[in-house]
Amino acid sequence: MTTETGTIRPARITDRQALIDMSQRAHAAGDAHRRSLGVPAPTATRPGISLSTLIPTWLPLRPPSVHLVAESEGQLVGSCRAIEEPHRDDWVITELDAADGPMAAEVRWALLQRLIEEGAKKNVGRYFAACSDVRENLELFGQAGFMAYAQEEILYLAAASGRGPRSWLRKLVAREGRPSTEGDGTRVRGSASKSTAHWGETHTLDDRHVALQAAGAPDAWHLFDLWSHATPPAIARIEGYSAADWESAGHEAIVPRSSLSPILHFSEVDAWLMPHDQRAGGFAQHGASRESPHYLRFLIRDGTDGVAFLRAVLDAIGPDAVTAGLLAPVRTYESTGMRAATGVGFLGIGRVTLLVREVRAMVRQPAMVPAH
Repeated sequence: MTTETGTIRPARITDRQALIDMSQRAHAAGDAHRRSLGVPAPTATRPGISLSTLIPTWLPLRPPSVHLVAESEGQLVGSCRAIEEPHRDDWVITELDAADGPMAAEVRWALLQRLIEEGAKKNVGRYFAACSDVRENLELFGQAGFMAYAQEEILYLAAASGRGPRSWLRKLVAREGRPSTEGDGTRVRGSASKSTAHWGETHTLDDRHVALQAAGAPDAWHLFDLWSHATPPAIARIEGYSAADWESAGHEAIVPRSSLSPILHFSEVDAWLMPHDQRAGGFAQHGASRESPHYLRFLIRDGTDGVAFLRAVLDAIGPDAVTAGLLAPVRTYESTGMRAATGVGFLGIGRVTLLVREVRAMVRQPAMVPAH
């Protein structure tokens, strides 16, 4: 496909180094949030936590995926990719970059249009995206039929000590302190008397009496009930989860949706819930990443001790994430979760807007009319 901005074509393996270089330049620029999705938005205090560090390579992270590039005069000037959500006919746009230049906006628009055309050939029902809350991004997606439906704060928790890269041997030794695994794949909690001093906390969990249990398929209904409690009905209708979707939440970071899970490559995923009055009072999903900060997504029911719950979760994660830190996306309407995260030391590094483009027609019941 040829446009005024050049040629748009599928990415090739030979494009790898050029794409890495372009991505790094786009995300390191001062206007990175205008020439890329900007997830999460870089700040003066956390410049190293940007999309270019979360995706060290352009290779697909979750197959199947679509990756398009824009080429002009033999140079790559844009990149756009999306991944298919498992068990659904939805795509998540994970990258939309353009090289610096007067045609950057046109390049991104052409790539987005072509991506939507490719999705139409495969009967994609919905497109999801997350981007920094700036005019350039919102106008671009708005012209393509996307609508904003929620916002997420990207929070970061740095360990009190232990900076720098860790060797594989140190990671292997650190796992001796992680929860053991039964034959059926479920996690078993160890003693609750461990300290979270490796996260800078001075308390011990014996003082808090927070019981965690590994989350698995049998807990799907309770997790769905918790998510329904924490999510406004309008957003729940858009994301459209059922109880069955939560069966894999203990070993796959797909549900609940967030801006970060599609762009991170997890080497291990585990999850816990906190029982509360015969329901789930809290849920936390941890993804271990080899080359980026670890991931934590949590839901907390109103009326529970969210700070104690997150402290117990930090203990369950153990020392693996100490030197990497933790990234946590929290929806702005999740006030209980936001207060709990602040209570254990998470700091905000950016805010992103969640977008959706609905393609399939909604099936509605016919209106009832009086009989004649």
